[in-house]
Amino acid sequence: MANYAYQVVDAAGKKSEGVIEAASTSEASRKLKADGKYVAYLSLDKGPGLANLEIGSPKLKTKDLVLISRQLASLLSAGITVDRALDMLYQQVESKKAKKCIGEVYEAVQSGRSLSEAFKEQKGVVPNIMISMISAGEESGRLDEIMERLAEHFQKDAKLKNKISSAMVYPKILAGLTGAVSIGLLTFLVPKIANTIKDLGGDLPALTKGLIALSNSLTHYFYIYIGVIVGIVYIFKMWKSSESGGLQWSKLMLTMPVVGKATKMNAAARFTRTVSTLLKSGISVLTAVEITEKSLDNLILEQKLAEARTEIRKGQSLSKSIRGITEFPPMIYAMVAIGEESGTLDTILNKAADFFEDEADSATSKMTAALEPIMIIIMAIIVGTVVGGIAMPIFTMAKFIG
Repeated sequence: MANYAYQVVDAAGKKSEGVIEAASTSEASRKLKADGKYVAYLSLDKGPGLANLEIGSPKLKTKDLVLISRQLASLLSAGITVDRALDMLYQQVESKKAKKCIGEVYEAVQSGRSLSEAFKEQKGVVPNIMISMISAGEESGRLDEIMERLAEHFQKDAKLKNKISSAMVYPKILAGLTGAVSIGLLTFLVPKIANTIKDLGGDLPALTKGLIALSNSLTHYFYIYIGVIVGIVYIFKMWKSSESGGLQWSKLMLTMPVVGKATKMNAAARFTRTVSTLLKSGISVLTAVEITEKSLDNLILEQKLAEARTEIRKGQSLSKSIRGITEFPPMIYAMVAIGEESGTLDTILNKAADFFEDEADSATSKMTAALEPIMIIIMAIIVGTVVGGIAMPIFTMAKFIG
């Protein structure tokens, strides 16, 4: 049993609110409606406390989107009503964000809104492609098929993201290890060695003195270092979120050696996959391009796709309108043109997406392969400098003693 916060309106229009105990949202709703009242609001009561604060982005993770889409597709194809399917889905999802989203969608449907309208209210939590495809599914009467297609789309998107994340694990471990070893040597080993040498009356080389000064500042003023790091991260995020900074960062990611190719192939894979999925669902080319441009995470490509939309509005074909986007591989233009000529644009783009996903995986692997020796060299330089600073006075003292 769980507690549900509610707000109801009686026949006289008087509002009242409180908390009711029930096994599920639907049971709580039935209990409240049994008194002849209209349920204006009903949600799981989280109660007060820091544990219930929402931290981070409100967006649902891709794995949650896959679960929601797949389960709704299965339940709807089995003939279960939308509100009942949402109630059953609410019981299955585990993440707090997903539970909150489905709970609010359920409440909106219960109050008389359509599923697409309910999901529109979750804009910022679920992606635009999901909202548009649900709307198209309701209009065509094939909501279960659309949800299944949406689940496949999210699953392939998650697969691509997982490949990139997996490839970046080793460089991240090396970076963390480099930092940990360096801080450990500076804060624990350097002070002990320095004190020993001072007690023996030895003179310290300039490198060792510099390391000792750095060690002392790390030990006594570590909070300043933490503050500086947090400040740099915050300033970087603010710069990246600004229009000029975002454009500069997007250009860097597209033109940087090795990284640029991986970025372009990832963008090409996402563009072809998303447009293909939307076209298969009966959404127009213009709307498909508009939705897709927001999913590429690159301001330069976003701007160029916005320009392509303007050309499409003027009556230009998709293949001609995107020809000016030189950041896309030339193969895209040829594939789109063939698809338009044959009337199988969605199928052609789907095949192209498979190809570009493989290329993106290969480019990402090459990028991480190039990063690994660079990280090892950086680690060797840092650790070598620290060890050298410690070893120099020891060798000097050994000569002095000898």
